Amino acid sequence: MKVELRYASLPSILGLFASHYWFVVFDGGEVHRWEVWQTRDAGGRSIGHVHCDLKHPGAGVGGGPARLAAVWTGEEASRLKQVLESAATYPFCHRYSYWPGPNSNTFAAWVLRKAGIAHTLGRTALGKRFPVA
Repeated sequence: MKVELRYASLPSILGLFASHYWFVVFDGGEVHRWEVWQTRDAGGRSIGHVHCDLKHPGAGVGGGPARLAAVWTGEEASRLKQVLESAATYPFCHRYSYWPGPNSNTFAAWVLRKAGIAHTLGRTALGKRFPVA
């Protein structure tokens, strides 16, 4: 099993200072993309703004190609997968705000904290510091 954290810049001028983070889980022959999107129940498996497989795992978000931020295997990957599969416990499933959050980066930071993984999202991950209980 492997879990990747990916990101891409946002479209237009927003891409100069904002990016969108998501997780890709590789488990056996299955691959799933987990993220928060501004649209509720937009497709794939959705829980409000939390989506699984809304977009192809390698697709960007309109501002440039997807980039790899980090890769986890073993126990860390298992913990990340467990948190992602219990995404219904994310406190902001039904709330979204571009600024200051909660948004996609708030979700990514929450997943990392819940899995006990110390990884700092990049400076353009606006919303990463939005308070989550």
